[in-house]
Amino acid sequence: MITVGSRHFLQQILGVMLLSALVTGCAEPAKVNEMAAGTRAGASTPANPAIHEAMCVEQVAGGKLTNPLWVSEVDNLGFLRALEHSLDANRLLVKRPEDCRFGINANLLGLSQPFIGIDVEVTANVNYTVRQAGVEAPYLLQTETSAYTTRFTEDKILWGERLQEANEGAVRKNIGAFIDALLASKPKS
Repeated sequence: MITVGSRHFLQQILGVMLLSALVTGCAEPAKVNEMAAGTRAGASTPANPAIHEAMCVEQVAGGKLTNPLWVSEVDNLGFLRALEHSLDANRLLVKRPEDCRFGINANLLGLSQPFIGIDVEVTANVNYTVRQAGVEAPYLLQTETSAYTTRFTEDKILWGERLQEANEGAVRKNIGAFIDALLASKPKS
């Protein structure tokens, strides 16, 4: 039997749950176009001309699928596509997969996300390995750590949207830093 007091308590609990759902929103995965890094300084003149239109992404690991009832994440396919778009924007991606001379493997070590907060800061940690075809030693080993903060504003009220934007920004900065390292890498002798 439900008494007046227990009914009021249940209404309060339901109200808190509804408010939580409205404040967080449904989680969506990070968007590829928002994770891709644009053209970087030095894209037209890489330190090693051999990497120009010679790279392909072989594998991405460590990503997580987004559960709409939980929080935004970055999945492997989304990260792979963002990395490929970034390589292409910087004239590093091969035109045909069979022409790949430098294979890239990326391991998303993790996204450090807050549980809740007004301003949302996410840190992306990614380990990149680049191998040149026919060469045993890696061409480049790079671990990048990049943070991005999304501020609470009138048009960014929902925490879930701020988290998604912070995920995208952290990955975009991370991929950009990796592209910068690629463009600055010297030929191995």
